[in-house]
Amino acid sequence: MILKDKDAYSGADDCDTDTRGFYGHKQEQDVAFHLRREFGEHDQIHIINDLRIEYQSERAQIDHLVIHPFGFIIIESKSIVGEVKVNAEGEWSRSYKGAWAGIPSPLRQAELQKKLLHRLMSANIEQLVAKVLGIQTQVGGRDWQEICAVSSTAILHRDKMPKSVSKQVVKTEFLVKKVREIVGNIPLAILKTKPRFSKRELQNISNFLLSHTDQLRTVQNIEKTCSHVVEEALVTAYGPMNAAPIHEEATASLASSQPAASDSPAVQAMPAVDLVSCKSCGETEQLNGLYGQYGYYVKCRSCGANTSMKQPCPSCGWKSVKVTKDGPNYTATCRKCEHQYLVFRQGGE
Repeated sequence: MILKDKDAYSGADDCDTDTRGFYGHKQEQDVAFHLRREFGEHDQIHIINDLRIEYQSERAQIDHLVIHPFGFIIIESKSIVGEVKVNAEGEWSRSYKGAWAGIPSPLRQAELQKKLLHRLMSANIEQLVAKVLGIQTQVGGRDWQEICAVSSTAILHRDKMPKSVSKQVVKTEFLVKKVREIVGNIPLAILKTKPRFSKRELQNISNFLLSHTDQLRTVQNIEKTCSHVVEEALVTAYGPMNAAPIHEEATASLASSQPAASDSPAVQAMPAVDLVSCKSCGETEQLNGLYGQYGYYVKCRSCGANTSMKQPCPSCGWKSVKVTKDGPNYTATCRKCEHQYLVFRQGGE
């Protein structure tokens, strides 16, 4: 039973990220298609795509969650064109145009998502599962599994993978078979008195998670709306941003009523982090900080390319950051861990 379909792709701020995001979204769509085709009418296997969860200020998005009578399967989709290797330490690498590079482990990401989901559900256990002989049952004793579904065109070097990792990695075309293998024969398992959720408990869990992700979506939409309000105020003051970038003269006027960055001890105490370099030529010195339709970016004086200042947080790796300007200093704040750092300092100011 499909309880939540895949979200529509909304694009990204720059071309490179947008290209990666497009193919990543396509991979997730392929996974969602296979799950729908196999389990769309199954009344005891519930599928939630793009599940957003939050607990104690920590957020995560699960690509695909399978809820079945005996537990949960977290599926992390990974779009990979080329070859994949995993060493004995569980470290991932992939080839692209003949060059090998390390990538974050999708299984580690799924494991962190599992832990957050477990904590969220444990904190709300009374409304999810029933008591037995007056004792509140938990979700910890259920079957928790993580799977990485990679593109069917990828080449997996399974002979060099740890066996435990190889069991968790599957090509999209074989995903359904893997899910059925994990769930097993439901009627037979019930006869063997395997711990399970009742149909009512399955529905309670599904309804809770759907309500939870809807609330988070509402909050995030409000945050985006507030951001758009600020953008509209800038458009009113300085003209349409999509017609032409707002250059330093405009943003300098906007910040003129604020204290100069050189007068701010807090900003002075922050070490500059060399995260921004020209995405085209790699230049780090010949850059100008500007403001445009998608926020702050740098323009390379060497090749003319534009690069967004919204780089992943160096502390936790979270991609969603907010960039603000104070005089010559551009400060980034991670929306997840709230780490602050100087992402760029304009020379000559």
